Amino acid sequence: MYHKLILTFSIACSVLGNIALAQKNKHPNILWVITDEHNFRTLGCYRDLLPQDQALMWGEPVVATPNIDRLAAQGAIFDRMYASSPVCSPNRASMFTGEYPHTVNVATNDRVMDVNYPTIATVLKENGYRTGYAGKWHLSGEAKPGWQPNPNYGFDDNRFMFNRGHWKKLGVEKDGSPYVATKNKNGIPSASLSNADEKSFTTDWLTDRTLAFISSNKDHPFFYVVSLPDPHGPNSVRKPYNTMYANADFKVPESYHFEKSENEPRWRRKDPKVTGEQFLKKIYVQYYGMVKCIDDNMGRIIAKLEEDGILENTIILFSADHGDMMGEHGRINKGSPLEGSAKIPFVVRYPKAIKAGTVVTKATNATDWMETFLSMAGIEDRPKTSGRDLMPIIRNPELKKWDDITFSRFGSWAGAFDSRYKLILDNSKSQPWLLDIETDPDENQNFYGLEAYAEVVGRLGKKLQDYLVTQKDPLLENKNFMDKLLKINEGK
Repeated sequence: MYHKLILTFSIACSVLGNIALAQKNKHPNILWVITDEHNFRTLGCYRDLLPQDQALMWGEPVVATPNIDRLAAQGAIFDRMYASSPVCSPNRASMFTGEYPHTVNVATNDRVMDVNYPTIATVLKENGYRTGYAGKWHLSGEAKPGWQPNPNYGFDDNRFMFNRGHWKKLGVEKDGSPYVATKNKNGIPSASLSNADEKSFTTDWLTDRTLAFISSNKDHPFFYVVSLPDPHGPNSVRKPYNTMYANADFKVPESYHFEKSENEPRWRRKDPKVTGEQFLKKIYVQYYGMVKCIDDNMGRIIAKLEEDGILENTIILFSADHGDMMGEHGRINKGSPLEGSAKIPFVVRYPKAIKAGTVVTKATNATDWMETFLSMAGIEDRPKTSGRDLMPIIRNPELKKWDDITFSRFGSWAGAFDSRYKLILDNSKSQPWLLDIETDPDENQNFYGLEAYAEVVGRLGKKLQDYLVTQKDPLLENKNFMDKLLKINEGK
């Protein structure tokens, strides 16, 4: 009995000591969870903000996501957060540098990000943070998997960082080196599931690495990123998640049946990979399972922070690099300015600076994250980026002085978005598009050319031109694109 009392007292002192140490930290910890190709409608906190027909895009089946929803309820959720470019590498470049992708040499996938630009990690490291990263990076060229990318862009502990790939089963050698635990017949790492379980399935495996990092660094300010390669394809998930939604009565989105005109821009054309409704419904079963697995692991991370007494001194961020169309407009995956592709789930919890239940509806994008995270962490000497500090609209979502506009672009198209409208131009012969996501949330109708929208087109056109010039966007050199934009801005 005596020994039990001593043990209990020791544990209590240890917990209180951890809490005391955490409270003495000048800066908060930052724990950032990133998912890949994640449609916002699969999260309960986003469905709660939508009318029923939009929330239940794929019918009555939904994924319960109580842990991510908890972060939103106790913090802030951004309802108009957009990718600077809705593709993996380009938007990730913006996420970590606050710059538009072309500025840092990442206009397309598989490029090497310019090391001369500071990242969130390099700035936090200079301010005394311990930095680490586990999971998909996709900013160091074509290496696949490419463990421990060099340079490490400020992430000192990058043992479990890999450049690219959507591996389903991972392991650790006796010497601590990570490896992809499945290979094809030629001995090359494979993304097959191969009976992955709760210890080897990638989402669980990366979460275990995250919990270990927290344990080792809980008495010191840290910045840790865990970048999960799901729910991106290949669409597969371990047991029991693979059959949780097998009997669900899914439907395809209404816009799947929408008839397209002959002169559609490329970003609106149907994807030839989408071969029919059954093709999509098979994807939904696995996609929902992947999201459920992600939320369960999010719960493990929150519980660990709580157990170690550092939850209240930790900024928790949950986001994705871009969305997934999941059948809307006959498309899957990304690369489009439509909501399913370009809109990013983005939730942040930090009670010391964010009022519970905050909903931000103003248009923002991934270039804004670096300024905001550093501001929230109390870093005073921050490098200038192309993004904005979002703290003013987190504190006051109705702030009238805020310029409610942002920009997104990929390949041949670029767009100026506000919290209701999107003006999108491309370099083809198709006409400009104006989307009104309040009047037409399925984004089927082009409002460009209607007299009632002339002011909106003019305002967004001017902003889009300002963006192109300020950011030295390569589309400035494209004649077809610029002819369209100049006609708009000349009132023609």
